[in-house]
Amino acid sequence: MKLQLATDYAIRILCYLHEHNNRLTTAADLSKELGITYLYFMKISGYLKQSGLLKSVQGCNGGYQLAKTAENISLYDVVKVIEGDITLNRCLEEDRFCSRDATEQCSMHRFLKNLQQELISKLDTLNISQLCEQY
Repeated sequence: MKLQLATDYAIRILCYLHEHNNRLTTAADLSKELGITYLYFMKISGYLKQSGLLKSVQGCNGGYQLAKTAENISLYDVVKVIEGDITLNRCLEEDRFCSRDATEQCSMHRFLKNLQQELISKLDTLNISQLCEQY
């Protein structure tokens, strides 16, 4: 599994706003400060706004802010917005079947399922505030 660059940028956007006391910040300032092209920033911020993680204020004094506190935004929330559901192998997708029809007996299937659950759990328990402070 490889996370998209957009996921990295989305997390950086949220961390930046948290670290700057959720101050209303323009798209131009955010894209410049974070080294994201303006158009790519607008695309990512659209996903974050649509999911309720980011809000925007229109007008000459407008900009972007977190829609929730950083403590209430998990990394899994962000990953899911950009990536969709995390699936380490196609045999773990709900609508897919094992090519060998052996999901119950397959050691690799059970291992990957456990690994996937651990990854989701880890991402879900770490919030934006903790990420900014610990790392």
